[in-house]
Amino acid sequence: MAVQTELHRHLDVSIRPSTLLELAQERGLQPQSTSIESFREKLILTEPLSDLASVLSTFTICQQVLDRPDVLARVAEEAIEDIYSEGTRKVELRFSPSFVCEFSKLAWEDCLLGIEEGIARAKAKLPEIQTGLLCIASRDYGSQSVDQTIEFYLKNQDRMVGLDLAGNEVDFPQSLFRKSFMRAADRGARITIHAGEATGPETIWEAIEDLGAQRIGHGIACIQDPKLMEYLAKKQICLEMCPTSNWLTGVVPSLREHPLPQVLRAGVPVCINTDDPTLFGNTLPIESKICIEQMGMTPAEVQACHSHADRASFIPSKDLPGAN
Repeated sequence: MAVQTELHRHLDVSIRPSTLLELAQERGLQPQSTSIESFREKLILTEPLSDLASVLSTFTICQQVLDRPDVLARVAEEAIEDIYSEGTRKVELRFSPSFVCEFSKLAWEDCLLGIEEGIARAKAKLPEIQTGLLCIASRDYGSQSVDQTIEFYLKNQDRMVGLDLAGNEVDFPQSLFRKSFMRAADRGARITIHAGEATGPETIWEAIEDLGAQRIGHGIACIQDPKLMEYLAKKQICLEMCPTSNWLTGVVPSLREHPLPQVLRAGVPVCINTDDPTLFGNTLPIESKICIEQMGMTPAEVQACHSHADRASFIPSKDLPGAN
């Protein structure tokens, strides 16, 4: 199994279906008679929904069960175990405190402590894996929540490797968050931004020029702008692409028409990711197989994507202080 690096995986949507069902039944969210087979059939998306917003609305059950630090610890521990079993040895896991704590009203510090405990338990068993946490500011909760998230990140900057902006690009434009992200950039934050997923290439430009993005989450729309493609290649700005996710959210019409190979061959660093494996039922090896069998990439090109991920990671090198 090839060694892999993954940069775009949401921890709060990386719950084992069996664990999610158990937690949902404990909370009365699912009947006790529900089998894991029927639950998986309802949970995992196998055909595209109408748009990205429709997919985002399916995340609610994950929010409803992530209600205690010990639950977050369990989910984080199991996620690292699953990632390791896929052949991944370096992973950045991202979470949104506003998303995770929306229903439970759990204190954000307790949320972070729970996640850290779970990661520590996993790493005690699997010391070879390198991990880092990214803090997501969620657009959908508005500018005040984004400001609060950035304050939380800056207060805990030594416990996380970077900052992200995610959510509804269409109704919450980048301009709303420029001041906050520039302040974080001035404080040395490593920044990745979800951009060019449900919108055009202009949001990728804005993420780089107005929000200080050093990497781009998804970035599918770059294919529409040759000048942007040239810029991304010249500056070696890595795009975190997620093939199955991009198909299920309707961003690309089919996996065969995914622009990843074309972008990669234009010299832009691209990496391959799972995004939300709880809902998409995918793994990183599955995504790599899709790239080869449906998108016409060679094994060498897939390995090049993992190398791009390794180089673009915000996780400090093992020989540097603070490396995990």
